[in-house]
Amino acid sequence: MKKNLFWLGGVFLMLASTANAGEYMPYVGFDYINKTPHVSGNYPDNYDIANINAGMKFVDLGAVELFAERSMHEKKSSDSGTSRGRLYGWGADVLVNGWNFNDGAILGSVGYGRMSAKLKHAGHTRKDSENALRLGVGGEMNPTPEWGLRAMFRYSLADGDAYSNSKEFSLGARYYFY
Repeated sequence: MKKNLFWLGGVFLMLASTANAGEYMPYVGFDYINKTPHVSGNYPDNYDIANINAGMKFVDLGAVELFAERSMHEKKSSDSGTSRGRLYGWGADVLVNGWNFNDGAILGSVGYGRMSAKLKHAGHTRKDSENALRLGVGGEMNPTPEWGLRAMFRYSLADGDAYSNSKEFSLGARYYFY
């Protein structure tokens, strides 16, 4: 995993050095995500997640973005005891500029995610990995040509046992190699 991230970082730095202003711009970013999965059983159902991403923005069209994310350990107490959970994953999104304005855009997105869950309750551990279709809508403001501030809402449909769908809201920043 570390080798892949190192290789991916090298590719984006190389692309950043050869980018022609006005055509495409590589970028890196960070997001805070609040995710609410529809969880079966007595497990935590609200997660705070850190997300790192890298992508290529095609000016006035949209972007292609790769991401990796990991949640904090969350716990939920009930009459039957305390349960704990953690989510992590990776994937890619295609973002489309639905409407461009002077310093930003309204965005739509569709993507793929490989999400994993590790849940513990009453001495039993449950691990699950699932594929997810991610659909989103949001916006981005660009106070400078190098920086972008983005907010997105996403709905994910998953095929796993741990959860079948989720809603997430993200806030983040992007640095463009302009």
